[in-house]
Amino acid sequence: MTEKIEREISIQAPIATVWEVITKPEYISQWFGSQVEIDVRRGGKGRLVWGEDVEAPLEIVEVEKPHLFSFLWVAPDEETKPTHQQTLVAFRLTENGAETKLYFTESGFEKLEITAEQKATLIANHTPGWDDFLSTLQRCAQNIPTKA
Repeated sequence: MTEKIEREISIQAPIATVWEVITKPEYISQWFGSQVEIDVRRGGKGRLVWGEDVEAPLEIVEVEKPHLFSFLWVAPDEETKPTHQQTLVAFRLTENGAETKLYFTESGFEKLEITAEQKATLIANHTPGWDDFLSTLQRCAQNIPTKA
């Protein structure tokens, strides 16, 4: 079993637009959390909120505009939330003409101090979740008008 989630998607939008979609609260709230507070700088803190009682704190690890954005987060899952254990989420962007390639990873599952069964459940739950979030992110970025 792999202990990392990896995805690659092509987005028909300029890299600057995709960067905004993955780093600005007003866009993140359209594809990820319903409420977003984030200080986009190395060491910056933030939180994602879904509904009234689901929350995930995060800490920014890397910001290399417009190519790399990563954060550690305590996912709001029963396996990690009580222990405040974190995984690393990273978005790497490369530009190819009018298209942007987004390379996504969530890693660090092997460092979690939970059972192998809990890790497998966590990865199994996160994988389709990220597929949905990334699909929505892609649509969001592609629907933003390009600045002239």
